[in-house]
Amino acid sequence: MSTKTGIWIDHSKAVIVSLEKNKEQVSTVESKAGRRVRLSGGSRTKTPYGPQDIAPESRRYRKYQQNLKNFYGKICRKVGHSELLYVFGPGEAKTEFRKYVEGLKHTAPPIVKFESADKMTEGQLIARVRDYFKERAKSTMKS
Repeated sequence: MSTKTGIWIDHSKAVIVSLEKNKEQVSTVESKAGRRVRLSGGSRTKTPYGPQDIAPESRRYRKYQQNLKNFYGKICRKVGHSELLYVFGPGEAKTEFRKYVEGLKHTAPPIVKFESADKMTEGQLIARVRDYFKERAKSTMKS
């Protein structure tokens, strides 16, 4: 039997629920992108007790984008063995993850369902993923 995976994703973390032979396995991937990005650098003015210049905003944004890319890469490595992906969650992280997966082309499993969802407990996540794949199995048997 193949592995079916549901991913609840946010910019701070992703909860991965893998279903295989009626057993579920839950794992969490933490993101560094959700935290405030600290950069080294900047400079002081030549006057004593002058203000300290901060690092440019574009540099901070590039670092944030790199952290997100690393986060999505970790998720893809964890779910690479899956046959189907069900992605849900609040905000824009799920859309960004979808674009990341589409950019991988042949190495990532296909996303079969993509929808919005609020924060949930671990039990609710497992139930939602299990129910989705149960309904999917029923609909494919009818066709």
